[in-house]
Amino acid sequence: MKYPDRASSWAGFKLVVPTRVGTQFSVCLSAMLWMWFIKGLGVMLPTLQEQFATQTWLVGWVLSIITAVICITGLLARPLEVMFGTRTVVTVSGFILGVSMVIASFSTSIVMLTSVLALAAGPAVSVVQILTRALLGRCFTTNYGMAVGIGTAGGAVGLITVGPFTQLLLDTYGWGGALLILGGLTMHLGVCGALFRSASTDETNYSYQPVSTGANEEPQVGSSSAEKAGNLKQSSRLGAVKDALGAQMKHFGFSVCFMFSFWITAVPFICNRFVGDQWIIYYVSQAEAKGFSPYDAVTFTTAGGVGNFVSKILLGVIVDKGLLKLRTAIALMITLSSSALLITPWVNSYWLMSVSSVFYYSGRGAGASLNDMYTRELLGPDLLACAFAWMELVTAILSFSLGFFPGWMYDQTGSFDWAFFILGCISALSWMALLMEWVQARCKSQQTA
Repeated sequence: MKYPDRASSWAGFKLVVPTRVGTQFSVCLSAMLWMWFIKGLGVMLPTLQEQFATQTWLVGWVLSIITAVICITGLLARPLEVMFGTRTVVTVSGFILGVSMVIASFSTSIVMLTSVLALAAGPAVSVVQILTRALLGRCFTTNYGMAVGIGTAGGAVGLITVGPFTQLLLDTYGWGGALLILGGLTMHLGVCGALFRSASTDETNYSYQPVSTGANEEPQVGSSSAEKAGNLKQSSRLGAVKDALGAQMKHFGFSVCFMFSFWITAVPFICNRFVGDQWIIYYVSQAEAKGFSPYDAVTFTTAGGVGNFVSKILLGVIVDKGLLKLRTAIALMITLSSSALLITPWVNSYWLMSVSSVFYYSGRGAGASLNDMYTRELLGPDLLACAFAWMELVTAILSFSLGFFPGWMYDQTGSFDWAFFILGCISALSWMALLMEWVQARCKSQQTA
């Protein structure tokens, strides 16, 4: 199938259609810089705790609040895409992300740091991620698994590079200098928008003709015809406002939440995303709490990034070629990532830490890519942006409610072990999605029998 480079009409609005390669590169770069943003803050967590003289749970919760805002503001992605176009939204959001990190580097309190990053950087990260992933689903009708694997592998590249690089910046320039440099590099996300082709469509002009009561005749004030005309005019205005509000509400795609298929794919997405964010935020602190140096800790995350990169591309190719069914692959990745977290209390050596990091983030990364395929299969490509946005909203509620928990357990017990064990249990809840779909399929087969 040949994909046009010109703009085409889709779902009632003019869509900027990128090339396939441009879309993949945009997803890859946005995923990498998103990881630089979140994981960079996670590496800085011990330093921020000392700098602002706060407890571990409070700093960790602050970072969880930032990730929660990222998820909540994903609801704006679809309306912004409709109003301004993908190219404009991605470009502006990329520069906003970089500028907000630069401003945050001058923060004098934890409240200022949270406010700047949550209100400016959070929406920018979320909108770009959702729009580029949704576009990827529309562009590829074949080899979608490979396309998702290559695109989202940018997160693995970010995980491999951000740990050692951020630790080097911390040792050389301090947390402020590190955040300043990361913000400058993150501004390159704005360049992603330039990869999208501009729309060149013919605008349709609509003209509205006033309704007259008669030829060359105007209604008299106080007459019954004038009153009817006034009532019709008022009702038409109210109807126009109602229609406008209804059209805008449709852009949020709330109706997707009433689809049973949405919740089947939402469960693994929410569990995977929430647990993954907590792992990114607290893993370096957890490794240091076990007695490893900061450089050992970032080495573990780098190993996890390598496993993530390989697993995403490999599983995408395997599923595309039909060597492994999609649901079987998802089940294997859920088992792998959950098991790596459940054994955390008994993992204390250097090599076991490295292996468990590889296992967890390989399963987590491949699971996220496979879940995008799962979502498109169950809901179709047209609902991807809305589905991703509402999934992230539920994730935001979970992050805001429980994001402090691993840090609080550390403050109470002096260890992250059982906090990570609980995260493993939450990750294993993704099995519920496959069970829900199996039960639904059995019920349908019994009804048709």
